[in-house]
Amino acid sequence: MSMSDATLPEPDWPSIYPDPADSVEAASQWGAVMADLSAAGTLADANGHTVRRLVEFRVQYGKAAKHVAEHGAILSGKRAKVGQWNPYWSAMQHADARIVVLEAKLGLDPLSRGKATKVARGKKKSRAADAYLKPADG
Repeated sequence: MSMSDATLPEPDWPSIYPDPADSVEAASQWGAVMADLSAAGTLADANGHTVRRLVEFRVQYGKAAKHVAEHGAILSGKRAKVGQWNPYWSAMQHADARIVVLEAKLGLDPLSRGKATKVARGKKKSRAADAYLKPADG
């Protein structure tokens, strides 16, 4: 299978995300991951579900990171005098951990990029019989 044989249909992000901004971000992330996989020669149909999960975790990470940037990792308690961990901080950490794993699976992170196996191009192995059956130059 060659890269051009890979047909990873982009998910219908608006049907997945009710917030149009999330849908736009997912489409942007999908395009970025597809470009990286294509450039590395590792784009394959088998990667579809992994790419979708990676995109979804990147969108969730972005949303959580924005909330943490606006409100901080510690939220001041209205009733308690001690602050509480922002639940978005935890969501951000979990999304980050999944992103690291999925990027490694896809060969997108620097450590695994060199280990990623390019998609087989379908080249035919040459055999002795091939040389024997070649037409004579004339």
